[in-house]
Amino acid sequence: MKKWIKILIILVVLFIVLFAILPMWITIVCYNSNFGMREEVSSNTFSESDFSMITEEVSFNSNNGQTLRGYVYKKNDTYTPKALIVFSHGYLNTHNDYLNQIDFFVQNDFIALAYDNTGCGLSDGENLVGLVQASLDLKSALDFVHSNRELNQYKLFLYGHSLGGYAVTAVLNYDTDIDGVVSLSGFYRSSAMLIEYGKKLYGNAVTLLSPYAYMYERIKFGDSAYLDGVRGINNAPDVPVLLEHSSDDDVISLDKSLLSHTDLMLNPARLKTVLYTDKSHDVVKSYDAIEYSDELEDEYDLLCNEYDDEIPDDVLNNFYLKQDVSRLYSLDDSVMNSILEFYNSLL
Repeated sequence: MKKWIKILIILVVLFIVLFAILPMWITIVCYNSNFGMREEVSSNTFSESDFSMITEEVSFNSNNGQTLRGYVYKKNDTYTPKALIVFSHGYLNTHNDYLNQIDFFVQNDFIALAYDNTGCGLSDGENLVGLVQASLDLKSALDFVHSNRELNQYKLFLYGHSLGGYAVTAVLNYDTDIDGVVSLSGFYRSSAMLIEYGKKLYGNAVTLLSPYAYMYERIKFGDSAYLDGVRGINNAPDVPVLLEHSSDDDVISLDKSLLSHTDLMLNPARLKTVLYTDKSHDVVKSYDAIEYSDELEDEYDLLCNEYDDEIPDDVLNNFYLKQDVSRLYSLDDSVMNSILEFYNSLL
């Protein structure tokens, strides 16, 4: 074999390794480090027993046959609900983290369906799979609602926060038989959010992995990876949508939010947007809850420094046990009432 041919082969192999295999391997490792685990119900959150709601267990299969579990929540057995609200929870959460919000709407005469995503809480799944999975799980929940003779008699509203805020808009690519959507602190596209989150964890160099992250999502989710929140909203141009975000959100930047992409959305008359400047990532929390959350974060950072990021289990457990859950999750009445007003206007 001629020398120049050997050199060419070596260069081709190096090119493949440096620009295909290695970046994709790094992408897969980073992706799986954030989605390759389960999320269990936290001991530092609400449980159904904290509220007076009536609960009914429900279960249904999602896209790969995995069983998702949750509850239908009612105020009592005698009232006539105004409508059904289906809740989609955030990343590294379960639906228990939203029980006080669920209770708010139930006490205001709605009925609610809340479940845990794949790899979370009560539901099956060895891991979280990825961001797109939330929209596939929500699609399965809506299929369950449409087929259920008790639930399908009501007007159907969606409510999602963060990852759930993305899911309730992305699911409109599949199901447009929805009467209203509330998306809080939601991002508009999964691949864009992957890179933004990755930059916080691994630095700006992660931007170079953008095409590989998109490719990997396409491998995992097929065409579903392409169906983002903006496309979903445009696929259902008559569905009223409420988008809320805060400009100081340090989890999902305003730049990657659904709210900042309203110029791409059809029929703007059906959109309602609320932009806060000081509500952080969870706009429904009270200002006292936000302040308390900041205090706990500072305390946690001190523990990390004290124990060189290896906090003993007993110390960590004590840190969580002493937290005031009611204060940590306390709601901003004005924000919750504005969402209630939006739903009521659609009845």
